[in-house]
Amino acid sequence: MNLRFIGAASSIACLFLASAAAGDEPVKKTVKAGDGLSIACDVRGKGDTALVFLHGWGGDREYWKNQADAFAPEYTVVTVDQAGHGASGTDRKAWTVEALAGDVEAVVKDLKLNRVILVGHSMGGPVALLAAKRLPGTVVAVVGVDTLQDAEMKRPEEMVKALTAGLEKDFKETVGGMAGGLLPEKSDAKLKEWLGTKAASREPAIAIALIKDLFALDQKKAFKEAGVPVRCINSAGGFPFFTPTAVETNKKYADYDAVTIADVGHYPMLEKPKEFNEKLRDVLKGLAAKK
Repeated sequence: MNLRFIGAASSIACLFLASAAAGDEPVKKTVKAGDGLSIACDVRGKGDTALVFLHGWGGDREYWKNQADAFAPEYTVVTVDQAGHGASGTDRKAWTVEALAGDVEAVVKDLKLNRVILVGHSMGGPVALLAAKRLPGTVVAVVGVDTLQDAEMKRPEEMVKALTAGLEKDFKETVGGMAGGLLPEKSDAKLKEWLGTKAASREPAIAIALIKDLFALDQKKAFKEAGVPVRCINSAGGFPFFTPTAVETNKKYADYDAVTIADVGHYPMLEKPKEFNEKLRDVLKGLAAKK
């Protein structure tokens, strides 16, 4: 038999199997948090390094629909519904960012993950910093997605009060407006509607408690105590509510760097998934080189 034919056939088979593995259905898991709350997550891939993806306020694991399969051939990929979101539990007395970090710790330990990079969007960024502190030696880096722009940023008290008052008065209307305002005007109308509908479906009391706690978080302390490299993939700006990335400021508190994506709002992984995935791969390569 022609050996070249066998070699070519083997290569094609390997390529096919790798492609098939990337598209396999995820293993759906439910993990018990420290207080007994159920945390839902999907697990894909078999890499030695695990990417644990954490969505932002009002979202769920579907935020990462363009990344989960794409990174599964090289990494163990875990997408989590944070408590109070998606299929995870809602019966918790105190809703804090620290409690969400505890949930991440529970997931990592339950899945027996030994080397973890936490990828957090928006609220998921601070959650990742706090979780890294809880998991020294296991979490090796944090990658923020349009988040962790400025460790020294202080939101004006009147702005915070106005936002929380609006949420308390008319949650669905206020959340819908927020989703639209966090994207450029020319953004896909269907994406705006999808994001707004998802966020507006959350339990108002939980969402409001979390956003209040998030705004009160001491970011400088969180950066310092995470104890791992922090890399960000942030928006380059050009839309309302844009927060510039203060790289030099953040370097005072952590091993920090950031790249940006142009012409996107607050959701680069959904707005420009191909470019985002390329940026994330580059960031991960850079982190691997630091080992």
